[in-house]
Amino acid sequence: MEEKKLTGYPSIDKPWLKYYSEEAINAPLPECTMYEFVWQNNKDYLSDVALRYYGTKISYGKLFQYIKRAAAAFFAMGVRAGDIVTIMSMHTPETIISIYALNYLGAVANLVYMTLSPKEVMETLHNTESKMLLILDVALDKVIEIGDEIGVPVVVQSAATSMSLGIKLGYKFKTKLPKHNFTTWKSFLSKGDHLILREPEHDHERAAVIVYTSGTTGEPKGVVLSNDAMNAFSFQDQNILDFKRQWRFLMAIPPFIGFGVTMIHLILNLGLCSTLWLDTNAQSIADEYFKLKPELFIGGPVFIDSFLKHSPVDLKHIKLFAGGGGALLEAKEKAINTLLKQSNADVLYASAYGMTETSTLCYPVYNHHKEKSVGVPLPRTNIKVVDVERRQELTYGETGELLFSSPNLMTAYYRMPKETREVITIDENETRWLHTGDLGMIDTDGFVYITGRIKRIYPIKGKDNTIYRLFPQRLEEFFIEQNNVERCGVIVKEDAEMLNKIVVFVSLSDYSQDKKSTLQRLISSCRQNLPEHLQPAEVHILDFMPMTQSGKIDYRLLEERAAREYQQET
Repeated sequence: MEEKKLTGYPSIDKPWLKYYSEEAINAPLPECTMYEFVWQNNKDYLSDVALRYYGTKISYGKLFQYIKRAAAAFFAMGVRAGDIVTIMSMHTPETIISIYALNYLGAVANLVYMTLSPKEVMETLHNTESKMLLILDVALDKVIEIGDEIGVPVVVQSAATSMSLGIKLGYKFKTKLPKHNFTTWKSFLSKGDHLILREPEHDHERAAVIVYTSGTTGEPKGVVLSNDAMNAFSFQDQNILDFKRQWRFLMAIPPFIGFGVTMIHLILNLGLCSTLWLDTNAQSIADEYFKLKPELFIGGPVFIDSFLKHSPVDLKHIKLFAGGGGALLEAKEKAINTLLKQSNADVLYASAYGMTETSTLCYPVYNHHKEKSVGVPLPRTNIKVVDVERRQELTYGETGELLFSSPNLMTAYYRMPKETREVITIDENETRWLHTGDLGMIDTDGFVYITGRIKRIYPIKGKDNTIYRLFPQRLEEFFIEQNNVERCGVIVKEDAEMLNKIVVFVSLSDYSQDKKSTLQRLISSCRQNLPEHLQPAEVHILDFMPMTQSGKIDYRLLEERAAREYQQET
């Protein structure tokens, strides 16, 4: 695109559009359901492989057959358009089939965390008025515990169902599962075998899935994503990513994480061949990546440490190596880029940015890279940077809260109108803006930078009685740069004078080193390199850093630990 004169405000200038084609900017967004969009993109390639799963290949043609069969089974069990079905499972083929089968009927897939307690399972079934519960066999003990209180049909999916025979036998031998009287997946499918379904629902504005925020700064909320929102994300990526059909993708992100289900939808619409990998251990994922050598990898910053433990190998096949969840710390970004270069990869690590409420908002663009940036907004996505207190829009290079407007944006938090109004505002042009709670800035090329979170800005008092503002990310970056520190989480707790004290938690990359001497070294480095008001009151070395399901540091758990009485470590 021809560059135009800047007004000084990103939301008006949209400088990132220069990286996109006219088609990417102006082509009509799809108006169809998730199922219809995947069908339209793959109906002429039914023999292509859609999923690889532990020794088994499932073609796109076979996938559509499975989806229709499962849709008939759901219908036979009373599921209709607008109904909600709760799914507590990983990214097995059966889970993916179920999501699209429900979508075929116009029903909603409520995708919940595998870590829910039995009480929470009951609560989500009640709160969503779910018609059924689909649960993976490894979580079955939670349902058995609440037994007859469930009140809805339960279908048990097995991780082994689509595995090849040899791998299936090994899985069943190693995995001890409780006996149950619930409906098995095989029995479930047979219930619709004699039904002939009518044409699928075409209401593209209808809710498609519910996913949940990770709860790092509060209670998880149900995010309602419509067919339009899911398709808009996929459509924008299709128009900016120069991917080829059947490129291989390692899918290791569970569907109950918002980014997981949207990535499943994207890779199917792109006609990629996705290898589903259920082991969410970061080292296991890295090992499988180097073994499989797929062209594409999109994960989270949590995986990078595991990748860095590998020696350089030939990775010239890589076309995209990207991470969501924000930019890496500068030292780690340089380290992973060095590894990629030493491995003959012609790509750099690319950071992306998004939220459960929207999926991806910013993405790396080909042949353009800026360290510490999370890329540029998608072609149909707009951004404002506003002053936190005055709520006025800021110009380039100024730091404030990031607000986004996007066709990816959620409809609402499920049955939480007050919380929805707090996070989504509507301007005079009827444009819906999402308040991210993230601090950041945008440069004149349209690149976005994340600098912290509003809710993680704390007033602290220095010895000079001046009140300073603590941005924990700055302190976390300092500790990460210290030798032998793998992860760092910074929180505050009130002292006897009701003032905030800085508490630092670190996990180490090498625990063979003496913890006491490591702690003394860290404290000494703080005294030598940090201003007085940023000196931590406490530094603690953890055996491991608590993480959320989405791979972020669990600050709530750290706050709970800090609230307890610690014996001072010196």
